[in-house]
Amino acid sequence: MSDVIVFGLSGPSCSGKTTVALNLVKLFPQTVVIHQDDFYKPDSQIPFNKEIGIQDWDCPEAFDMQKLLNTIQETRERLEQHSNMRCHDDDAIGKQFHYASQWANPPEDVDSVVSSDELESTRQFVLESLGISSAEQIPFSVILLDGILLFHDRSNGYAYPGAECDAGLLVFARRHTLKQRREARTGYTTKEGIWEDPPEYFDAIVWPNFVKYHSAVIRAYPNIVKDTVGGPQANKQRHETDCLVVCSSDDSAQDTLHACAKTIIEAWKNRK
Repeated sequence: MSDVIVFGLSGPSCSGKTTVALNLVKLFPQTVVIHQDDFYKPDSQIPFNKEIGIQDWDCPEAFDMQKLLNTIQETRERLEQHSNMRCHDDDAIGKQFHYASQWANPPEDVDSVVSSDELESTRQFVLESLGISSAEQIPFSVILLDGILLFHDRSNGYAYPGAECDAGLLVFARRHTLKQRREARTGYTTKEGIWEDPPEYFDAIVWPNFVKYHSAVIRAYPNIVKDTVGGPQANKQRHETDCLVVCSSDDSAQDTLHACAKTIIEAWKNRK
């Protein structure tokens, strides 16, 4: 039985993925993080939307999806081969296998969004659920995938990262919330420079592409595009992953973090 859980954390730009991910690695110390952003193609190869007259950074063609899939598969294989590392060095896996170059634009308030008491409460939930007394005894490693296009529609013919996931969570927020967050950002570091959104980029590219490439998820969870708040939900029948949970970042960050932890643990227990 594999002792590696691949967990996909996805959602539209500025939905709160990074905040959740940064806190999730505090709960599961043996976590390898793979950012989809690290698999963007060079700036000169980003597709150009002729209708609008700007580059489109929010479509599958903007990423080297096959390279991402290969990296996930190779990382899983290497972790499985080195599973005994947990017995010798608490930080060994993270040091050797961390593929992310850096956290992209981490929120300044990431450590205050989930309080230390809330984090400890979720940590105790993890330990009790696994029947252990410390995080060092967690019997599996986690590969945490972070990106905007992990669970896109499979029918579009692009390589599908979700196929490599044992479980996943999609974080969403109200459209106007996403727009405010996106427009508050000053720029993004790319392979060849800095990208700054042109005027109306969110309305012309970001939101339409999210809806376009996630029609299957939206059919299963229509609240995603209805500007309504919905709590954590799981539906194993209507999507490709073993268990895809959908959470609103308008809910508390602790609730979302708890949903992630619960989903990872369930994926592990379902293997036993």
